[in-house]
Amino acid sequence: MSLRKPSAAFFSVVLGGYVGLLTLCVASRVLGVEYTALWPVAIGACAGLVAAGQCHTRSTPAATLVRTRLYALPFAVIVLGAVVVSVLTAIGVHGVEPWLRTWVVELVVFSFGGAVVYLVTINRHVTALRERESVLAEWHARPDARYRRLLRAGLLVLGCGCLVVGFALVFALETSVNPLPAFGGAVIGQAITVGRYRTYTLFDSGLCVHRSKTINYQFVPRSQLRAVDLVADRLEVGRGLPWPFPIRCVTATMAHPDRVADALERVLESASAAD
Repeated sequence: MSLRKPSAAFFSVVLGGYVGLLTLCVASRVLGVEYTALWPVAIGACAGLVAAGQCHTRSTPAATLVRTRLYALPFAVIVLGAVVVSVLTAIGVHGVEPWLRTWVVELVVFSFGGAVVYLVTINRHVTALRERESVLAEWHARPDARYRRLLRAGLLVLGCGCLVVGFALVFALETSVNPLPAFGGAVIGQAITVGRYRTYTLFDSGLCVHRSKTINYQFVPRSQLRAVDLVADRLEVGRGLPWPFPIRCVTATMAHPDRVADALERVLESASAAD
């Protein structure tokens, strides 16, 4: 059992614990009592056990969350919340910071717990794919130079922009609640590691991407794969939103790039036939 290859039981425990903690926080607010009071704890424990039991008895709960993209909801809320809070503070809307301080426990549980659920859900889905489906192709390569430049430049611009705006809000408005600098720092960290080698694993249901020296995966469903373009020095795989750039990797470290391209073409054809 590990975060990189979580078992079905571990995934159920993580999801049940997340649901239980959120329910405990909501119940405490509704009842107007402490988080450690009997009723919120009991309600949260029951909700967590029910969620864990439902998750463990279903065949592919992680696949359902990935297919519907519900696993990304906490991350989307965090990013949107950071932007909204910063904008409201900048235009002089009062009452945002006291409200955030009042709900700080719930926000921490939702955000950090959601990040753990996001990580475990993707990794469990990939682990289940390896158990259920055959690997159609697998290769190890770095992103090509153009992709690295585009992605690194975009992430650096976004990260530095968040840092500048965040610190400007701190000095200009003396706000004490400002998530933009932390978000900008995380984005800059992503930009620094963008050139690492990646392992690409192709299944019939989609493409899995794992960056070296990390424990998380990225999964691109078959329906999001768009086109394949193989030339002498690179392989390009188009993908739909929410990914703004295609996958571009050098072919120097690939044993049989033509076979990989053929496998990708077959997956695209099967996706078109299914539609």
